[in-house]
Amino acid sequence: MRTLREDSLNIWHAAVSAVRGDVAVERFVELDPQHQILRLPSLAIDLRDVQRIIVVGAGKASGAMAAGLERVLCQVPGVLDRVVGWVNVPDGCDSETSHVHLHPCRPTGTNEPTQQAVQGAREIVRLVSEGGECDLCIALFSGGGSALLPAPVAGISLQDKIAVTRLLSGAGYDIRQLNAVRKPLSCIKGGKLLDTAGRCRLIGLYISDVLGDPLDVIASGPTVPDSSTCAHALAILETLPLDDRRRVPESVWQYLRRCALPTHFFFNDTPTT
Repeated sequence: MRTLREDSLNIWHAAVSAVRGDVAVERFVELDPQHQILRLPSLAIDLRDVQRIIVVGAGKASGAMAAGLERVLCQVPGVLDRVVGWVNVPDGCDSETSHVHLHPCRPTGTNEPTQQAVQGAREIVRLVSEGGECDLCIALFSGGGSALLPAPVAGISLQDKIAVTRLLSGAGYDIRQLNAVRKPLSCIKGGKLLDTAGRCRLIGLYISDVLGDPLDVIASGPTVPDSSTCAHALAILETLPLDDRRRVPESVWQYLRRCALPTHFFFNDTPTT
């Protein structure tokens, strides 16, 4: 006879398995082997018209998502051979892929960006920006993607961004406020990865760890047009306690104040794609 503990463990394991990144992708993405039609809800893509499938991403579940996507694509001989890709993952990721490179770049037990993650983000931007008219880019993002996809704007160092993140987190600011500050300081967050996708078609698949599933918040929404502005980021930083405000790097204050100027003095910092 099974015990209550065994039943509880079985329920827990079933729940965890149901939301694994690879399982979620295989449930959500289908491939018609006969006609090479890739199907997602409200979307169908004829892969016979696609030259390369560029897979990029970042997040705690994104390695598993890439593995699941490869299993979907391998149903048609030759399709997987058109896949190239790069996904930033935490150290210890046990997912296995054959064509998408999984780049471990964040130590286990931490949630801060590293220089290795910066290098991976550059490779992701390169792959997306080189996509042509006949290429399809599939971007895979999940919780933890913000720390795994650092690309500081010119004049802001990685240490500057880490310092700001620590101050906001330590003061109890929520993920929406945290990401609203991180996005203007990034070359890739807040829809800016979408802006780099020159001529190729880009699809973003997200696994949410945020209540309400706001796509512009999950992994800081690299493929989602965003309304956050430098002025909004400034307003959030200015609500920090006085001692914390003094610890915000001067480079961050200067950048945000400069880009918060009216557009006729400077530029519009919000992607409009």
